[in-house]
Amino acid sequence: MRDMDIERSQLGGVRTESLALQAYWYFRRQLMAGRYKPGEKIKLKDVSEELGISATPIREALGRLVSEQALFQIDRRSVRVPVMDAERYREISDIRILLEGEGAERAALRSTDGEIDQLEAIHERLCVANDEGRAGDMMAENERFHQALCSMAHMPVLLRVIENLWLQCGPTMNAFRDYPPRAPRAKHAHLKIIAAVRAHDGPAAREALAVDISYSVNRIVSYLAEEARRHDAPTPERSPMTNGAGP
Repeated sequence: MRDMDIERSQLGGVRTESLALQAYWYFRRQLMAGRYKPGEKIKLKDVSEELGISATPIREALGRLVSEQALFQIDRRSVRVPVMDAERYREISDIRILLEGEGAERAALRSTDGEIDQLEAIHERLCVANDEGRAGDMMAENERFHQALCSMAHMPVLLRVIENLWLQCGPTMNAFRDYPPRAPRAKHAHLKIIAAVRAHDGPAAREALAVDISYSVNRIVSYLAEEARRHDAPTPERSPMTNGAGP
């Protein structure tokens, strides 16, 4: 329960929530931050032992995430993280650009100096994690950066929709966290986002956000499409040229 309480405290939650709701928010954060890989199997028994709570609230939490299409139900005892194809990842990313772009533009108009300072601090932690080779922490800070930026728009409905998109794409982003290579510190797209928000330049913040998302999306989509073509290609055993039809 200690790790779960830490995760919920980061979201501003309270400890009086039911175990099922605490577990739900815990897994939600883990998925959004890319802690699980596409195709990874999550066994109810394992996570129950890990978190130190009974199977019933875990089952309820995972079932809720299945209903949100964040997980795929295998049986009553296990779920799986969905494997996303290029078309679906592109669709979600395009929607992210639209919605997070709106959030960035509104944030530039509504955010306080304190909120912008916090956004900058998150980016600095991301850079430190990257410099030290802590890829998992880097991905978690990247997710926090985007959520913090959109929360600065002070539009809770928009933020929840954006969170749900991250819930679906987080595992895929994590699987490709080293592809493409990260931009150098001085050229990181987050810097232009921060500068635009601090200058209260909404259109510039929207544009910088789109560049940031597109930088990795285009390459990841190309890789996913190539992987799909490679797996769909006939194997030597199935090829007409090697199936008894050769010269």
